[in-house]
Amino acid sequence: MAAKLGIVFFFFLAMVSSARSFGHNMGYSKKESHLKSRKSPRTRGDIFENLFVIYDPSFLSLVWPRIMNGVHVNIDWGCWDDLSVFYNALFEGRAWAYSAVDASGRYQPGMFQGTRLWLGSKELCFRLDNEFVTRRKFSDGNSLVRREKDFNEHEEDWSTFTVKEALTQSTAVPDETPLHRLAYISAQVSLNITKFKIPKSYEITLGLCLPRSCSPDDVASLLNFSIMLNDNLKTNGTTPRAVKIISLRQIEEYYDIRYDAGAVLLIFFTLLLITLAVIATIVDVGLDKCLKNHSGPISLDLHKYNADSSSSDDQSRKYNCEVVKVFVDLKREKILDKETLKINKDLSKNLNSETIKKLAKVTEIPPAITLDIMAPERQIASCKRCGKYKKQRGISKRFDNIPACPRTKYNNCASLTNTEYRQKHNIFLNLLLSFSLKHNWKKIFNTTMANKDIALVHLLRIVSTFWVIFIHVTTIVGYLSENYNDTNGSEGKYYVLRTGTLAFDALFFVSGMFSAHHFFYLSNRYTVRELVSCGGQSGKILQFVCFVTNRAIRLLPPYIYTVFLTAVFARVLRDTASAMLPEGDYYNCDTYWWRNILYITLFYPENEQCMQVSWYLSTDTLLHACGALLCVLMTSPRRRSALMLLTAAILAATAFDVIKAFSDYNKRFHGIFEGYLLFIQRPVARVAPYFIGVLSGWLVHKLDGRTRVPRLVSCCLWLLSAAVLVASVSVSALYGHWSCSWLHLAWPAALLWPALVSSTDYAGQTRRILDSGVVAALSRLTYCAMLLHGPVARWLLLTAGNAFCANTVCLWIYCAGTSLMTVVGALLLSLLVEMPCCCLIRRISDYAYS
Repeated sequence: MAAKLGIVFFFFLAMVSSARSFGHNMGYSKKESHLKSRKSPRTRGDIFENLFVIYDPSFLSLVWPRIMNGVHVNIDWGCWDDLSVFYNALFEGRAWAYSAVDASGRYQPGMFQGTRLWLGSKELCFRLDNEFVTRRKFSDGNSLVRREKDFNEHEEDWSTFTVKEALTQSTAVPDETPLHRLAYISAQVSLNITKFKIPKSYEITLGLCLPRSCSPDDVASLLNFSIMLNDNLKTNGTTPRAVKIISLRQIEEYYDIRYDAGAVLLIFFTLLLITLAVIATIVDVGLDKCLKNHSGPISLDLHKYNADSSSSDDQSRKYNCEVVKVFVDLKREKILDKETLKINKDLSKNLNSETIKKLAKVTEIPPAITLDIMAPERQIASCKRCGKYKKQRGISKRFDNIPACPRTKYNNCASLTNTEYRQKHNIFLNLLLSFSLKHNWKKIFNTTMANKDIALVHLLRIVSTFWVIFIHVTTIVGYLSENYNDTNGSEGKYYVLRTGTLAFDALFFVSGMFSAHHFFYLSNRYTVRELVSCGGQSGKILQFVCFVTNRAIRLLPPYIYTVFLTAVFARVLRDTASAMLPEGDYYNCDTYWWRNILYITLFYPENEQCMQVSWYLSTDTLLHACGALLCVLMTSPRRRSALMLLTAAILAATAFDVIKAFSDYNKRFHGIFEGYLLFIQRPVARVAPYFIGVLSGWLVHKLDGRTRVPRLVSCCLWLLSAAVLVASVSVSALYGHWSCSWLHLAWPAALLWPALVSSTDYAGQTRRILDSGVVAALSRLTYCAMLLHGPVARWLLLTAGNAFCANTVCLWIYCAGTSLMTVVGALLLSLLVEMPCCCLIRRISDYAYS
C-alpha cells in the first residue's frame, strides 16, 4: 500500500511540474495559472468527462518522460521507442502527431442512449501510414528506416534505433509526415459505472491510431496504464468506474487474400462454376441452333397433332419416320395389318435397292415414346400423363366433363426437349448441359408448377422472406447504432423483434404446407413400387427415407457454398471493419461448418453457431422429417391415429413454449442480439406452425378442389381469421413475450382458412399470381435469399465506416439495399449452384435408374 501511495505521489509531482513547465512554455504566468485553478479547480464537467476517458494521449505526453519501461509500464522496447517519439512529437505540437491523435476515437455524446462506437477516423490513420511508406521508398540509407513489427508477432530481433537519433533527425522530415509506421487498432472495452444504483455495463468500441510496432499485449498495457493514470492521478481516485479490455484487433486497409486458403479455394471454385456455365451455355445455344438448322425443332410440336394445322415439313418428317418404321417391322415380321401392307407397297416404290439393304441391316430401333397430347378444351384442367403411372387418378370433380387425354405414339428419331432426353452415349454432354445458363434461367422463370394451385402460399413465402430480411437488418443496425438494454421493449427495434416472430411462423407454416402437398402429390401419381422399386412396409419406410434425404441433398450445395462464403466474409470483416458484431462466424464457420452440413446446429450452444439463420434451416429440416412421418401415417389405414398424434404434438409444443416463455419473462437481457435469441430463436415454438401447415396440405389433398362449406360458415371463418391476424400483430407489439407465445398457435391457425380456400375454391383465380415469371422466380429464389441475406447485410453495414444511424429512414434504406443485393445474389447463386446441382442430381438418377 505504501508503495502504491509513493507511486501516486510521484506521478502527482510529475504532473504538477509538467503542467507548470507546459504552461510556462505556452506563455501563461504563474499568477494566471493560479487564478485559473483557484477559480475552478475541478468543475462538474471535468468529473463527467473523466468517467469516459479510456485513452488520454495528451496526459500521457506530459508524464511519459518521467516513467520507466519495466517499472511503471511493461511494453516491448520497439514499441517503447516509437511511443516515445510519438508522445514527444505531440508535446512539441507536430502536425502528424496531432493528426494521429485526431484519428483515434474518444468519448461521443449520447453514451447512455447507446452511442458506443468511438471509432475515430480509420482513413486518416491509413493516410498517415501511407505517407511514411511513400517517404521511405525515396529515402535510401535513412537511419529512421527499420523493419516494422507485425501486430501479432513477438520477436525481439530489432535493428539499432534510438530515440535520440529520431529526435535529432525529425527536423529534416516534413511536419505532416510521421516518423514511424502507424496502425489502426480496434479495442473493445467494457465500461461499468459503479456510481449508479444499478450497475450497468457498456461495451465500447474504441479506435486507436498507434505505432505499428506495438503488439496486442503492448496496447493492452498502454490502455491499462492510461486508465490507471486517469482514475488515480488525474482525478485523485474520484471516478466511480471499472474498465476492462475485452479484445484488440489491428485493422488493415486491404485484406490480403493470398494467405487465406479458404478464400482462394472459394474463388477457384466460383471461377470453375462460371467457366462450366459459359461453356455449357455456348454448347446449348450452338447445339440448339445446329439441330434446328438440320432437323427442325427438337422440341415436340403439338400443333401438328391438331386437325386444323398441317404443313409440308411436318408431312415429310412424318413420311420419313414411317419409312424407317415400316422396314424395321418388315424384318421383325410384325406386320399384321393389311392397311399397313398396302402402305408399305406404296412406300417401297419410292426406295431403291441400296436404301432397302441399309434399312435391312437395322437390328434394333429405340422404342416409341407414349405421350399424352393436351386438347385445347382441356388446357385449363392440368392434363395428366395417363399412360405413365400404374395408379390412375381421375381429374378433379370440377372437370368431370372434360374428355380424357388423347394418346399418340411418337418415335424418338427426334428428341423431345433440348436437354432432357438425349441418347445414352451423350451422357457427358447431358451432364454438362446441366450448367447451361439458358436452361437454368428458363427453369427459374418458368411459370409451370406442380403446386400452382397454392399460389397464394407462394406469395406468402415471398412476403415472409423479405420480412425476415428486415428483421435481421434491424437487428444489425440496432446493435451498431444503439445499445438497447430495456427489457420492457419500449424501443422500436424490439417492436420489430416481437412482430417479426410472426414472419418465422409464417415461413414454417408455408414449409409444412409445401412439404405435405408435395408428399400427397407424389402419392397420388405414383405407387410405392414406382417410387422406390419395392412395395409393402419396407417400401413405405424407404419412401419416407428418400423423401427426407432428397430434400436435404437437393438444398445442400447452395448451403455449403454459402457457409464457406460466410466464413470468408467474416474473416475479411474481422481484419478490415472497425466495428464487429457479437458473432464468431470467422471462427465458428471454420471450426463447426460440418454441423451446418449435417443440419444439427440446433443441438449446440448459440455462441458456436455459424450463420444467424442456421437455426432456422436446422429446425426446418428436423420438422420436415417429422412431418413426412405423419404424412406416411396419414396415407395408411391408421389415419385417425395420425391426426390425433398431430393434434397432440401441436398442443404439447404450444404448452411447453408458453411455460418456457413465462419462466423467461423476468429474465434481463442486454442488447438486441440477446433479445433476438429470446424472442426469435425459439425452435420449440415453430412446431405448431409447421404441423398446422402439414394439416393444411392434407386438407387440400382431401378436399380435392372444393371446400363444400356453407356460405354463412365461410363468412364467419373469414371474419374470424381476419380478427385473429389483426389481434396477433397487435398483441405481439404491445405485450410481453410470454403472452406472445400463444400466437405461435393462433397465427398459423388464422392462416389455415385463407390458404385452404385459395387452394381449392379460388384456385382458378389465384393461379394467375404465378402467371408472372417474376413472381415465380422470387418464389424459387426465397431459399437462396434466406442463405445470402445474412452475409450481404453484414458486408453492407460493417463496411459503411461510421455511417451508422438509428432513424427509420436510414433503416429502410439499409433494408432496401440489402434486399436488392440479396435478390441479385440469390439469382446468381441459383444459376451457378442450386439449379445446376439439382439438374445434375436428377439426370444422374435417371441414368442410374435406366
